[in-house]
Amino acid sequence: MRHWLKYSIGAHAGLLLGMGLGRFSYTPIIPMLIQSNHLTPSEAGYVGAINLSGYIFGALLLPKLKNLAGEPILIRICFVVGLSALFASIAPFGFLWLAFWRFCLGVLVAIIMILCISYVTRFAPANKVALATSISFTGVGAGILFSSAILPQLLEFGLAWGWTGSAGIGVVATLVGLWAWRGAPNLEHTSSSYPVVEPKLSITGQKLIIVQALFSIGLIPHSIYWVDYLVRDIGNPLEFGSTQWVLVGLGGLVGTILWGKLADKIGLNISLVLVFLILASSAVLPLILTSLISITLSSLFFGSQPGSAAIIAGRAQLATGKNSMVKLWRHMVLAVGTSQIIGSFFLVTLFNFTNNYTLIFAIGGTAFAIAAIICCTLPRTAQK
Repeated sequence: MRHWLKYSIGAHAGLLLGMGLGRFSYTPIIPMLIQSNHLTPSEAGYVGAINLSGYIFGALLLPKLKNLAGEPILIRICFVVGLSALFASIAPFGFLWLAFWRFCLGVLVAIIMILCISYVTRFAPANKVALATSISFTGVGAGILFSSAILPQLLEFGLAWGWTGSAGIGVVATLVGLWAWRGAPNLEHTSSSYPVVEPKLSITGQKLIIVQALFSIGLIPHSIYWVDYLVRDIGNPLEFGSTQWVLVGLGGLVGTILWGKLADKIGLNISLVLVFLILASSAVLPLILTSLISITLSSLFFGSQPGSAAIIAGRAQLATGKNSMVKLWRHMVLAVGTSQIIGSFFLVTLFNFTNNYTLIFAIGGTAFAIAAIICCTLPRTAQK
């Protein structure tokens, strides 16, 4: 098997473990945690926030951790710790116990995101970068699909069943990840067909960091309020909202691959502009039309958002040329984590004051639209 494909599969497993299971599988478990008195509503919210904060800590700690162990070893350790965290979550030991292990998941998903995707973009041929990163980011879509379609069924048998189901899939992801990075070289020793450029952050790199922050802000309305908007604001039954969330997961699987193939055909820059325009329409469309077709398209379009992350990753490698993109990608991951926390707090507070879904989704759509405009200014080749 070619190295780039092997690492793409390994990155898929890593994002499934750390983000798909470590982040998105927690959302449908929250009601059960509260109803069974394992956590109070505020504690359940804090656990989610602590998980997000771990994402920033992971990105900040990565340079020091890389000095303690080589990149392949560090990735494999993350898989083992992540699997341990999923199994530890089964134990009903209260708030501090669960918060600690979900924090660990937040830390490791940042490390996996930075290192695994850096391997993928370094080894993939220039005409396969978008496809390779798309294969990786379908791990996020797989996690969303599991959390929306399968996990609720397991939770009907009890909380432990839900946690155990997540851990069971985590076992498979971990085995795949350990296989993928067995015998992998350190990033500094790899070769690439990209042209040599200076390792410092270029103007293009700085633009990509801003784009990544806007991308993160644009995701917040759907991530928090989509089902709530469908059920409480426009009066659909809860089952309808759940079905639409399943479509979000489906979009994450199918849409991400389609975006990757398109990007390899028409180029990364044009694809970024298109995907951000599609994401902007996903936020604005259901505010204009509330028909079934409009809502379904919004779910599918938004679900394809990992494809945007995949294309951005490929564009980040192009911006760094022959050099490892770890430095730039780490800054971009930090931008995501910071904007997620600040943006979430701002939008949730704004909604609590206004109770206005239109305003919240309009802000998300605007963030995507601005990102599209910035992408129009990106150079077509690596910046020298």
